[in-house]
Amino acid sequence: MKFRYKAVISQHNKQFYTMERKEFFNKISGGLAFTCVACMMAACSKEGTTGTGNNTGGGNTGGGGTGSTLLTINLTSQLLAIDDFVSDKGIIVVRKAAGNTVSSFVAFVNACPHQGVAVTFRKGSNDFWCSAHGSTFSIAGAVTVSPATSGLSARTVEISGTTLTVK
Repeated sequence: MKFRYKAVISQHNKQFYTMERKEFFNKISGGLAFTCVACMMAACSKEGTTGTGNNTGGGNTGGGGTGSTLLTINLTSQLLAIDDFVSDKGIIVVRKAAGNTVSSFVAFVNACPHQGVAVTFRKGSNDFWCSAHGSTFSIAGAVTVSPATSGLSARTVEISGTTLTVK
């Protein structure tokens, strides 16, 4: 079966072309595939979200540090209250208690170990949640609801004055 489609070359010159159905779908499917991939990449992005007020903090497990600085947070302008969190550069940091001590914060890699989708912190249930397949993790990063089979990857929190550093 042949399709006709109209291609407007200019305001005054209109031409019609015919093509096979297979050719038509091949031409449009490339653009569609690119659009779908771009949307999936944006949806799975782990960068640049900051939450305040709707998220509750956890405690630092002290594990997983690599020695290099992954994220630096100014505690005079961010994570001011219990329930605040910052998600940036693939790391999620949550304040669980008052005071600027290491035990007042928890930090994890912001990726569900199941398929790498960014997790968010939920104040009401005091846990981390992956929107892709519903895995949840305790404030300590342990799996509480599958399909994830391993916990969140903890990072080390260090505090110097009013600067929190995640390693």
